[in-house]
Amino acid sequence: MCGALGLFLSTDTRGEIAINTIFFTIVERGKADKIIEQARKVGSQNQTVLLGRGTSRSRFFTTRALKQRPKEIVMIEADQSLDERLHQELGSALSLHKRHKGIAFTIPFDSVDHPEEPLGQTEWQCILTIVDKGKAEACVKAARKAGAKGGTVIDGRGAGVPAHYYVDLQIEPQKEIVIILAPTERSEAIQEQIIDDLELNTTGAGMLLALPVSRATGLVEELRRVP
Repeated sequence: MCGALGLFLSTDTRGEIAINTIFFTIVERGKADKIIEQARKVGSQNQTVLLGRGTSRSRFFTTRALKQRPKEIVMIEADQSLDERLHQELGSALSLHKRHKGIAFTIPFDSVDHPEEPLGQTEWQCILTIVDKGKAEACVKAARKAGAKGGTVIDGRGAGVPAHYYVDLQIEPQKEIVIILAPTERSEAIQEQIIDDLELNTTGAGMLLALPVSRATGLVEELRRVP
């Protein structure tokens, strides 16, 4: 993960690391442009938008069915001061305190280059699970069994040694990345349930990691309720 985070590091005029967090927002499709506009007003210079889909229980189909909504995930590199402004301004501009408006959260990495300085206990964690395409729904269902409220799915692809060959054509395996925001006290149980149900201890089945969340804005009260 350190290598991925390194893509977002920037330096100040003295050559020192100035960026120490990644600010995320997950909103309905079509809202990313507004987020970027507001973010630039408060000093943000770099933003990345990913397309995904949210999952939640369907009230109209079977009780086990999950309905999916198109989502946009906006990632913004920030220092602590900018991160605070982003939470304040975007939280207000997007009405994140209201239902179905989205959520914002921050992943810090100021200890990546200083492992002797622990990030400390945080109230929230971001659980990332990477699985083969088609298994994201099973991942979310497993997480729900342990108390998660749902998740956001991003499509991706594997790299390295391809899983299949056809003549000279290399076919890289399609992947799904599941993002789940959970209270820290519930995170371990959610991780264990996902690992057990998807057999992630099996070679090639997927991978899971949990990252600390230093701040969250949005329906955090909803996320705390056990389904």
